[in-house]
Amino acid sequence: MLNKSSTKHHNIMMMKKVKTKIKNFCKLVSVFTGIFMLSPAYASDWLQCANLSQIDVNSCEILNYPSTSYEYAISYNTTEPLPVVCSTWNVGLRIYNKQPYMILSDNPPLGMSYGGFIFYRGTQASDDATATCPSGQWRHRYWRLGQNNAIETNFYGGNGCYGDLPIYCRARREASTNNILNFQQKRLALLADSSLLKSSFYL
Repeated sequence: MLNKSSTKHHNIMMMKKVKTKIKNFCKLVSVFTGIFMLSPAYASDWLQCANLSQIDVNSCEILNYPSTSYEYAISYNTTEPLPVVCSTWNVGLRIYNKQPYMILSDNPPLGMSYGGFIFYRGTQASDDATATCPSGQWRHRYWRLGQNNAIETNFYGGNGCYGDLPIYCRARREASTNNILNFQQKRLALLADSSLLKSSFYL
């Protein structure tokens, strides 16, 4: 039979376990809420999944994050990741932002341009990354929307070669539930206290 001291200690330990289980449960609820009650805009949060030099120069994809299931993004001149697309045209690869933002805007009253960034390699450009940058890096330039909807890239020399620029991924809306769940598990693995989720849910 437990004495009062042992009973009190036992009750304290039980309360700690209950609090831990409740915290774990709330995290799990958050995950499943993110899966089954998704914003119309996207299926999951952005996760830093690679850097620019880790994009395969043949497929333009990131290992373990195929573009058929994941969307890619880059944060450049912005505080949030901007979705990007990788395209080909006879030779080389080009990665650029889908959603334009304001560039050449140091003095807004004098005017601004709608545009963004482009990273390229394997093209016929004289400054192409394969000819002028270290192995695996990409050449950067800015682009802007000019007259008659023409895309201009020759107004500014760009910012050189990039390889360690972070790339972000998120599961596509069209992805299967299993794919989104796996992605959420990868995201949770990066949380500082995610080890709590590994404890048994039952008391």
